[in-house]
Amino acid sequence: MNLGKGMIYLMIFSLVVISCKKEKFNTKNTDFQKAFNEKLDAGSESAITMDTEVHTYTFVLSEDKSLASIGYQSVEAIETANYLIEIRDNSDSSLVYSEESTFKSNKMSYITAGAPIVLQGGVSYSISRIQTNWAGNITNTIGHLVKTSESDYPISYGILTITESNFHDHGKNDTNLRYYALPRIDMELK
Repeated sequence: MNLGKGMIYLMIFSLVVISCKKEKFNTKNTDFQKAFNEKLDAGSESAITMDTEVHTYTFVLSEDKSLASIGYQSVEAIETANYLIEIRDNSDSSLVYSEESTFKSNKMSYITAGAPIVLQGGVSYSISRIQTNWAGNITNTIGHLVKTSESDYPISYGILTITESNFHDHGKNDTNLRYYALPRIDMELK
């Protein structure tokens, strides 16, 4: 084999390896994105899976922050269907934020919180994306995630500490999928 062909094969091989790189995201450079990407860097597997209606994680902030926007990425089959995004205060289960919105399927997209919503430091909250309109195919409820186990928690970066995650059907809070993975639901805080 001559040197020219060897170089071409090496370049093709390099492109294949580079294209298999884990999918990180850096759309708004948030603490959530950095925590998610650190799990990938540590060798955790990313996937688009978990056909349950509710993907959620519980978090605590170390200081008060205002919610600026929430990011998510739909699956192509239901890109025009609304997702319900909720944030609950876990101390009394009160609803802090609730909005329905569509999200793009080809990239992370964001909805802006209308009225100012202050998330208090030291308070446990849960953020959920809920999809009950899955067009007759439960696999349309899958989402982007990074796989985890109970020993991975808490997951912290900056002022954000994620204490657990869960996946279940709406109205049924099964605990057998707790800690399975961290769903990619981004929060931009200011």
